[in-house]
Amino acid sequence: MTAPVLEDRRPSVGRLVGFALLLSVVSWGLGAFAAAPWRASPPGTAMIRVAFKHVAAFEHEGPARSAEEIEKLPRHMRPTSPEGGRTGRRVDTLLRVELDGRVLLERRYAPGGMRHDGPAFAYEELPVSPGHHLLRVTLADGPAAAGPPAARRWQLEQQVTIAAGQSPLVEFSEDTGLVIDQRQSRKTSRSNPSG
Repeated sequence: MTAPVLEDRRPSVGRLVGFALLLSVVSWGLGAFAAAPWRASPPGTAMIRVAFKHVAAFEHEGPARSAEEIEKLPRHMRPTSPEGGRTGRRVDTLLRVELDGRVLLERRYAPGGMRHDGPAFAYEELPVSPGHHLLRVTLADGPAAAGPPAARRWQLEQQVTIAAGQSPLVEFSEDTGLVIDQRQSRKTSRSNPSG
């Protein structure tokens, strides 16, 4: 019987030096790219950002469950509020952004979910020229296919000064409405829903 042959698995000195050299070149290259200046937008420009998550009204509401039907459901599936038990398709959300009377964006956002019963999400970036501007933003529930225009509407109208390189954010929440957040100048404006 012969003794088992064991291979020497240690790399040679040449391989170790080659690996160290390769690692040094890659590290130097990454450092050179990281040190290079990079700009997301051309110098001398500004941008307005708009972000929202909005739960629109129902277009076609599903049938309401009776007390007996809710009682038959397992405890963990019972709605905790009357709003939570409602289902159906929601209307589209309309967004309109104007700057000095010129329309920058006018778009409809469909509700999320397979049955179109979830919230609509959006994030938009709109390039503008720096300076003093009149900004108007309107967010509204879109009208149903056959029905009157929706009463849920939020509007914001404010004079804003945007410097080169700045990008104020227009946010929406159900509690505060439309709000401008200019991180550099810390100016905040609020809007109220109107019907």
